[in-house]
Amino acid sequence: MLNRVQVFALYNHSIVLAGSPKFFSLRVPLQVRREAGLVNSIDSHWLDHMTQHFRSGAQLIDGYFHLGDDAASSCTVDSVFIFQSASSDAGPTTVYDAIVVEQWTVIDGVAVKTDYIPLLQSLAPYGWRLMCVLPTPIVKMKSDGSLATKQILFLQRPTLPRKRRDLTVCIHGTKFISAKIRLELRAVFENCVKL
Repeated sequence: MLNRVQVFALYNHSIVLAGSPKFFSLRVPLQVRREAGLVNSIDSHWLDHMTQHFRSGAQLIDGYFHLGDDAASSCTVDSVFIFQSASSDAGPTTVYDAIVVEQWTVIDGVAVKTDYIPLLQSLAPYGWRLMCVLPTPIVKMKSDGSLATKQILFLQRPTLPRKRRDLTVCIHGTKFISAKIRLELRAVFENCVKL
């Protein structure tokens, strides 16, 4: 018997769309590491797999992954991401920038102590929209006794017109981000630390 998971999704659009949008899925491999039976890390080169879709005008709708029952200390599982692209008769294609942020949500008892809302509020003026939150099973105990859970946030915005001096700069090996976006993110993270 095959060990497979099927994902069925239903999306409700409240706005009137020009033409019929197209939905498609993308499989992205995740490297999962366990220690003492608990997941302690999930890694992937998210943007390496998704950039061509953002540049062709697709918007990320949602993402899922299922760890299954594999108890190995290290394994690879597939995540599935759902994208929406405009119909071919919708006019010029919008190209998107995207960023991926790993965020810890701190829970003290039953109350959320810190979450990603300040981050989203500081990125919104720059046009960034939260497209997908991928919760992970990674949990750690903080020194004050509270728990922290890890989520992976996917944000995108329409590409801004670039000046000649605003060329793409390489960071973290194969990941690319423009110098302007890097400066915006630095300012945002500095503001979040002050909060």
